[in-house]
Amino acid sequence: MELVWRPLTTADIPAVAALYNAAEAVDDTGELLSEEDFAESFGKADLPGGSLAVLVDGRLAAYGLVALRDNPVGTHRVRLDGAVHPEFRREGIGRQLLPRLATLAHDLHLARHPDLPLAVCTMVESRAEGHVALVEKLGFGADRYFYELEVALGESLAQVPIPSGYEIVPFSAARDEEVRLVCNAAFAQHWGSVERSPEEWAASFTDSLRFVPESSFLALFQGAVVGFVLARHYPVVEEMTGVRELWIGDVGTLEEHRGRGVAAALLSRTLAQGRTQGYHRAGLSVDSANSTRALGVYERAGFEVARTWIDYGLPVAL
Repeated sequence: MELVWRPLTTADIPAVAALYNAAEAVDDTGELLSEEDFAESFGKADLPGGSLAVLVDGRLAAYGLVALRDNPVGTHRVRLDGAVHPEFRREGIGRQLLPRLATLAHDLHLARHPDLPLAVCTMVESRAEGHVALVEKLGFGADRYFYELEVALGESLAQVPIPSGYEIVPFSAARDEEVRLVCNAAFAQHWGSVERSPEEWAASFTDSLRFVPESSFLALFQGAVVGFVLARHYPVVEEMTGVRELWIGDVGTLEEHRGRGVAAALLSRTLAQGRTQGYHRAGLSVDSANSTRALGVYERAGFEVARTWIDYGLPVAL
């Protein structure tokens, strides 16, 4: 089987989305993505220097993307994303794809952050035995575990009271920059977190088609933002499963305001608003070793673990 390797282009987006969802039909990771979602990913990526298309007889058999961060601190963890079409698995493509992506990540890293150490990483759903075996064979180690949680938005949702002295208000574009700065401060001590630049923030929220400001809320203390819940919606999930899901992209509270019920009250408003807007369930991801006890907040809100993801990492010599 002759493989042709080249960078991805935006013209590949339909084929990449089709390949990804063919793989998802087999792997059942719960991660569904549309052409629009890939258009956003491609827009953030360096396609000529940080992507690969693998062709067999002109057909897309696999793809890979390198995702760098804007403002890395300490070790620069560069994410490698990709998939092999189920019809082309067990042909050794994945064993070639990941090392090639790591080489691209190395070159991009040296051009942008030459003074920082580099590690490449990739997320693997824990039940994907073949994927787990592949990354471990290539030397990747399990660095962190993340729980994907879900809750049905039924009538049993409890309304959590707002702590005394605080106010909860809908997200406002006028506070966008303030929320970005609070988000960076709230996640400053979280494992693997880096500051989001204005450009990265806009791509993830302000300018993203997936951001749902009407289901996002802010906590104020003396008129200033001290906490937030920012929600997203991926229409492809509803299109492919019939389930309308509200994805809780980020939940955070400034350190000095933690332990007072701020996050629980914010989350309660978001879930209630989601139910009013016709969402069937809400989902989110949380670091299993989160030091802020976020998992307990989510469990008390009714969330339960649906899947476990493993963040595999591999240090790369410079």
